[in-house]
Amino acid sequence: MSRDPLLDQLREMWLSRDPMPPELIEELKEALAGVEFLADSDLDYELMMLVSRSREVAGARSAAGTSAYTLRFEADGVDLLVRVSGEGEDKARLDCWVVPPEEMKVHATRIDDERTYDAEVDEHGRFEFAGLPRGLYRIWLTPLGEGSKPFGTPAFEI
Repeated sequence: MSRDPLLDQLREMWLSRDPMPPELIEELKEALAGVEFLADSDLDYELMMLVSRSREVAGARSAAGTSAYTLRFEADGVDLLVRVSGEGEDKARLDCWVVPPEEMKVHATRIDDERTYDAEVDEHGRFEFAGLPRGLYRIWLTPLGEGSKPFGTPAFEI
């Protein structure tokens, strides 16, 4: 949920009165697959999906809760899960998993100041970013092996 209860109420009102049709995502995928200029170019489109959202205790010494959510990004056979959780009021942590796991360079780029943070992917496809300042980010995956294409997520807020 957002930090503003009024925005939460507004979101809930629209979700109840005008929900997204369940078939919309599949229809969009089919429509984009048929667009000729997308099929013949190197332009990738990614699907970002909110997988889960929770409110949890920040730690044993903290009475305040933090919001956590998981995003899923998918394109060209690459599946990326990103779990975003708070580390205090102005910092966040990203726990990430990429499938299939392979050796690659990983960068999280903050959109507003273009600062880049690096991480290493382990043999299970897991990597993390701790203590990131809040803001809009994109994650960039660059496989080191031949035949795999680079992958960038759409911008998302932490």
